Amino acid sequence: MRARAWFAIGLVILLLAAAGLWLHSRSTQYDEIIARAAARYDVDFYLVKALVYEESWFRPNIRGASGELGLMQVTMKAAADFTSRNGFPPINEERLLDPRLNIEVGCWYLRQSLDRYKNSPVPILFALLRYNAGEARADNWLQVAMSRPAPAGASPEDYYLSLVNFPTTRDYVRRILRRSRIRNYWF
Repeated sequence: MRARAWFAIGLVILLLAAAGLWLHSRSTQYDEIIARAAARYDVDFYLVKALVYEESWFRPNIRGASGELGLMQVTMKAAADFTSRNGFPPINEERLLDPRLNIEVGCWYLRQSLDRYKNSPVPILFALLRYNAGEARADNWLQVAMSRPAPAGASPEDYYLSLVNFPTTRDYVRRILRRSRIRNYWF
């Protein structure tokens, strides 16, 4: 091969290595905060991390189109619920962008969702549906699910997800569940 070709190959390898290091750094910088909050609320670390990836791609200052804030895209309504139920002073938007507080409130909300749907056919699925599409929609999907039990031999998770009539929400839940199980945050 010519020197130029070797140089180009070397440059590509170097760029790929740098990108890999950047992705690794980005996806691990909040691990300690996630681990502590997940343990405090007894939620799976990998589930929370997959949710953070999906919601914000580990960007702490991101703002959603509907007013969601931070790493876990927490709403001000969820933050107000967190403060009132836990006896804390109100949280403003700027404070909610702080990674520690955002993950704390997000893990608390996820725990509330898991508890709310603990008697559902697939609690984690309905908790994620609530996190993405809201309580009213998740409750409606649960009502449909309870009226149509999963057929014998069918995966309950896949079956109940097939009843969700929002393709973006179905895909959202599938991606989070997949990432949380294989523990990969780069795709």
